[in-house]
Amino acid sequence: MSTFSHPQMSSAVRRRLPEALDHYAASHQHPDNVRIHLICVPLIFTATLILLWRLLGGQGMSSEPGLGVWMIPGSVLTLAALVFYARYSLRALGVMLIWTLASLAVMFAMLGLEWPVVPLMLALFVLAWAGQVIGHRIEGRKPAFLDDIRQLLIGPLFVLVELFPTLRYWLLEQDTPTSH
Repeated sequence: MSTFSHPQMSSAVRRRLPEALDHYAASHQHPDNVRIHLICVPLIFTATLILLWRLLGGQGMSSEPGLGVWMIPGSVLTLAALVFYARYSLRALGVMLIWTLASLAVMFAMLGLEWPVVPLMLALFVLAWAGQVIGHRIEGRKPAFLDDIRQLLIGPLFVLVELFPTLRYWLLEQDTPTSH
């Protein structure tokens, strides 16, 4: 059995990941829309994560990087998102944990440089969503999350499997017992 699988995770839950990725992909067929998403989804994911950490923690426009209680609300929501990925597979969790940690590293680097984190992330968030709207106008289809809000969290996995096609097979690989 793979070291990234949980023996009690049902195959029904694992089967949902291919279905979720396929549902997302159905709204993203036009090459220009896909290219736009490859840029905008990472920006939205990172900006959203950073904004949640800063705004929910009461840090607002502060560029103070100090560790403290302000990190708790963002941490709780981040853990909830990671649990969402873990319900699909421990591999999906691992991939998204790496992305999440990289996003938080960006936040702390920006804070260390005393950059105006919240205004920059708000601008990125708005511009990236404008890009998404343009992409879906080109596509002629509504965004997948209008059918299922969970698709907002599938978008980052879609981007990763578009950028790294072999990752899709690794994420979706069914765990099979090995004989010893």
